[in-house]
Formats: sequence, C-alpha cells, structure tokens
Amino acid sequence: MKLSKMKKLRRYLFCFLSILLLSVTLLPANAFAATSLRGESIYQIMVDRFYDGDSGNNAAGEAFRYTENSQDDFRYMHGGDWQGIIDKIPYIKGMGYTAIWISPVSDPQLWGVPDASGKQWPTAYHGYNVYDPNRASRYFGTEDPEASKAKLKELVDLCHQNDIKVIFDIVPNHVGDYLQGTGSDAHYLTDTGLKEGTQLKPAAPFNSISWYHNLGDIDFSKELPHTPESTQMLEDHDLGGLDDIDYHNPDAKAAMFGSIKNWFNETGADAARVDAAKCMYPSDINELQNLLNVATFGENFDMDVNFIKDWVGDNGETGMLDFPLFQAIVNDFAKGQNFNNTSEISLQSIFDQDYLYGSHANDMVTFIDNHDRNRFLTEAAGDVSKLQNALTFLFTARGIPVVFQGTEQNRGNANGQLIDGIADTWNRWSMVTKDADGNVINDYFNTDTDTYQLIARLNNLRSQYPALQYGTQREMWTSTHFYAFSRRIDSGENEGQELICAFRNAEGAETVTMSVRAESTLTPGTVLVNTMDENDRIAVSSDGKVSITLNGNQSKIYAPDPDSSALSKVTFTIHNATTAWGENIYIAGNTAALGNWNTDLAAGPAACPDYPTWVLTTYLPTDQTIEFKAIRRDSNGKVTWQNGNNHTYTVPANEGNVDISW
Repeated sequence: MKLSKMKKLRRYLFCFLSILLLSVTLLPANAFAATSLRGESIYQIMVDRFYDGDSGNNAAGEAFRYTENSQDDFRYMHGGDWQGIIDKIPYIKGMGYTAIWISPVSDPQLWGVPDASGKQWPTAYHGYNVYDPNRASRYFGTEDPEASKAKLKELVDLCHQNDIKVIFDIVPNHVGDYLQGTGSDAHYLTDTGLKEGTQLKPAAPFNSISWYHNLGDIDFSKELPHTPESTQMLEDHDLGGLDDIDYHNPDAKAAMFGSIKNWFNETGADAARVDAAKCMYPSDINELQNLLNVATFGENFDMDVNFIKDWVGDNGETGMLDFPLFQAIVNDFAKGQNFNNTSEISLQSIFDQDYLYGSHANDMVTFIDNHDRNRFLTEAAGDVSKLQNALTFLFTARGIPVVFQGTEQNRGNANGQLIDGIADTWNRWSMVTKDADGNVINDYFNTDTDTYQLIARLNNLRSQYPALQYGTQREMWTSTHFYAFSRRIDSGENEGQELICAFRNAEGAETVTMSVRAESTLTPGTVLVNTMDENDRIAVSSDGKVSITLNGNQSKIYAPDPDSSALSKVTFTIHNATTAWGENIYIAGNTAALGNWNTDLAAGPAACPDYPTWVLTTYLPTDQTIEFKAIRRDSNGKVTWQNGNNHTYTVPANEGNVDISW
C-alpha cells in the first residue's frame, strides 16, 4: 500500500532530523566554543614543575631528579602531572583565574641523541620535544595510553565544572631531535649501544624522513633585519635541532593537524597556545586554528610589533603572546626606565603601535615573565612593590593577562641571578622543592602571600568591571615616570563604563592633573573611588580634569563611585588674595573634592580674571556642611594658610556661590 504524501513528508522530516541530531552529537565537545579569549585571565602551568599528584607515573633512573641545587638539575623530570593540577584546582580558583594554560600533552622524547661530545641529554620534561604526537604523555598521565588520555579528559572536565577553561600548548612546528645530517644525507641513528630506552626515531607515522625539511638549524645571527629570506629560514630550518615539519608535504601536514585536532575532539579543551609560531607561516596556523574552531595565540619571540602583526588577524591567529609589551613592562616597571621613551621599547612606544593589530589589540596575550624568561622579581632586584605594580598594570591594561605559576609566591629565579639568553633552568623551579630523597623542603602553595591576595583582588576587579576586559584603552598621560590611561566600553552591553588607571615607576610622590578624554563618560562632578582603597576619592573638576597622586612604585584604578551622594556645582570667589610670582590659590577642606585637608590634593589652582580676585569652581556633596580655607602654594609646594578660623558652608541642592576675603 502506498504512503500518503503527508506520511512521506513526515518520514522524510523524521530522517532529516535524525541525521541532524546524529551530526550534532558527533561534533567535538568544543564545536560551538567562542573563538576569542577576551575577558579571560590565564594561569600558566609547566606541568612537570607544578605538583606531583601521582608518583606512580614518575620517570625512572637518570631521567628523574628531585633536587634543584644545580643548573643541570633543572634539565630533568621532577614529577609534576595532571593529577597534581586536579589536586590544586582550589588553589588556582582561589586566585580567580578563569583559564589555565598547560604544557604540551603529547608523549615527549625520552632521550635525545648524543651531542658531539657523546653527552646524553635528559628527558624532555617540558613536552616541546615530541616523540608521539598521538599519545597522551605517560609522565603526566600513566603508562597505559587510554588511561592517560582519560586522565587528561578528567582534568579538562573538572576545570569546566569549576568554570575554568583549559588551553593546550600545541607543537605543530616540529617533533623531537632524531634526524642526523641534512638533505639527502639525513638519517636516523641505529647505534644499539645507546642507553636502554633511547628512542631513535619518532613514532609512526612521523618517522618518515621526507616529512621534514632537513636543512639544518636556524642561524639566528642572520635573522635580523627581517627580510623575506630570513623569515623563510625561520620556517624551513630546525629550531635548536628539533626536526622541522615540511608543511608543503600534504601527508605530514594532515598527520600533524589531525593529531592536534583529535586532542580537542576527545577532551573538549577550549583554546591553544601555538609553540614556535614564528617558525611557521601565518597562513598554516590560520588553517589549523580554523580546523580546531577555537581561539589560538602563538609564540613569536620578537620585540618588533611590525613583524608580529603578520601573525595576528583574519589571516593569522586570534592573538599572539605580546613580547614587545612584555619587554616594555620589564624596562619600565622592573628597571624604572622612562614610560615615554619613544626611541626605545617603552609603554608609550609599544601602545602607539596598537593600530597595527587592527581590531585584535584586546586579543594580545600579555605577561610579565614566563618559562623562557627571567622571573620578573629577579629583573626587579627582588623589589616586591615593583612586582605588584607590574601585576596591577597587567590586569588592567588591554589584552589577556597570563601569569606564570609561582609568581604569586614572591619568588624570583631560584638562584637569585639573571640568566643570559633563553631562561630555561633556574626560573622553572618546582612549586614543591625536595631533597635528594624526595622529602619536602618548601611548599610554595601558600594562599596567604600578599601577591596571591593581590591577584585574587585584581581578578575580582576584572569580573566586576568588564571595561577592564573588553574596553578600549586610551592614553591620558605619559611622562618619564607617570603613565595613565582610561578603559572604556564604547558600545553594546555596559556601554559607557569607564575606569582610569594610573602608574608610577619611581621613588617619591608625584601629582598629575590631567584632562579626561574627549570620548569620556566621566562628566564634571563625577566622584571616582580608588577600587583598591575606598577611602581614596577624587572628583572630575568643572573643566574636565582629575588630579591623581601616586607614591613610589604605586598604581591606582579609579571607577565612578556608585554610592556617592548628589553633587552640586559650587563657585568660590577669593578676594584680596595677593601672590608672588609662581604662587597660586587653592581651596583645602574636609571633603574629597577639597583634598580632605591634604594640601597636595586641594582644589585648584583658581583662575585669576581680575587680580587679586581669584575664582574656583568645583563639585561638592549636596546638603553636606563642609569646612574649608584658602591656601597659597608656590611651585615648590610651600603652603601659606589663610588666617582665622575655618569657614563653614552647607552645600545647596542647586548651584552655590561662596565669597571670602583673604
């Protein structure tokens, strides 16, 4: 019997919906993930140096060491693993981070090939020297491949349950160092006399010699100036001997991209940090990013914004690690150099080039140090106030902040000394240090340090004020040791939210009076409160200016005070106030707009349209009875008070006028 047209239509519709439902269920866990990390704050974890949650997966024999007494100690495995991160999620969440970036997840090279002297180098504990791109690390998970993969997924799932995203460090540029020779002479070692367990070639299918460029190492002495030829050398030569994938080989490209894609399909990880992006074509990374359907940010270890920009945007990655801004932070905050030095790397010189990133300035991933750089505190000669000033800048400036594990513990390089070149030993200390027998010497998971608490406050501040996550950054003041900018949301949800962030990088106090931006939401009379000190308030003057005072290596973040009372415009006229050259008249009083009797913060200077009569307009709390006096202040800060008792005045609901005589 034939089906009616209606029944046929229903059957076709049912089949279509069934196929659609099946296709959705087969999509990777992150298929609809946002392709941006804006608004996140990231904690960078070097897994092997974080926490040993499962001693059963520790490397054996010469590949493993507990101690961190010598530089050589830092080249061996120390036991950190994915279970260790799982165990310490409360510690991470306590600082308010919304994402973690973890070391490469693939199985690493157990032994490298001997160097020219016959020395056998230890395990690739960091994960960047890959043995099998398709196998989950046995040292971070377990010896059983499926169980190891399950442990990684357990970590991702638990992070998601705690509203923490997971960023995988991926290594598409190379595998480990296996090939010897170049060109047609390239070959794998077959000497059976090497140490037991030596891996002489990467796991199949990555053991095909034709998949690699085999052109020898990058000659970094020929990298600068950047030219098409030097950039080509970066792409097709080996980085530190690591066998470089030839992306013109379609089989090699498909295998590497496929292995990385599988990690995201199987775990639901949220984003990727691309190792050695500088050594790949931006178009290849863009293709990989589109395949993964997640945000990526790459490592382009270069301080030239004009060079880095080529990897950012529609034909590259969502963002990049912001090495130019990193260097400016070290220069200006750790070393106290000039914020406004436009001929060198400084905050002003780097921010002046943000236009080169197009619409992606807020996608740049910012940092003050990492696993390849000296710890910031060592750069700052141990000055914690400089560290905390730099961190405050990091969490309030444009971009996505990432902090390397342990920074919150107020510790620099383990030996207290700067490392020349690539920093990859003393800066990579374990969060739990041990003696040769594995006994704990120090546990650096202390939640009571002032920097741990500061980071928690800064992350809370970012969650409270979206302008610090997404807002447009606009410079308000730049000078030798004082820098200030606004962060404002220009459209959409929270449009008009604005904060002012100010920083000083030298000893001693400095007061700067600056105009609010033409784009500003902050109108005359607006009271601003220091988000880190509710007793510190300033007000926008009638001519659209704010005065901010900072002490040595201090920062302040001002936001409109939602609890401030109504304000009224009040004009003070001071008669017969004679002055000498360089002196001006101010009003000091018992309210924030008048400095709370602090003469450095007094309202003014007054205008003098008809000497010796001075006029000053400010905004004061409606219905509040204030006490005040006129003061005379010279260019050196010397103050002369008006004689007599304090004046009193009750601020009216509308405009008010006050006349006094000196």
